[in-house]
Amino acid sequence: MTNTVYIVTRPIENKFGWTPDLTDAARYGIFKIIFEPEDKPQFNPTKSIETARKVMQGFTPDDFLLWPGGGDPIAVMIACMVAAEESEEVNILRWERNFDEIRDRRKGWYLPVKLNMA
Repeated sequence: MTNTVYIVTRPIENKFGWTPDLTDAARYGIFKIIFEPEDKPQFNPTKSIETARKVMQGFTPDDFLLWPGGGDPIAVMIACMVAAEESEEVNILRWERNFDEIRDRRKGWYLPVKLNMA
């Protein structure tokens, strides 16, 4: 069985012309998008919770949540809530900057962090 990396919101280009690079996160599993950029969880949280429950059905302790930044913070809260409904342990992929690269925030890697939700 292959692990899944649940991407909270599909990454889009920001106002500086940069799109988050998820290449390093691919080593943790196959990607599955929870919310598209046009989804607005803050304006319809009930529908958004239903969407997240449908997409994340079967979330396991071996899967991961990844928020690529930007977008609606309510989406992150909903994704965490639904992950905790599915599993007492939730893995988060946290972006670690490569400080050896002249503090270029675009360079780095994803570090797994395990949250015990029980």
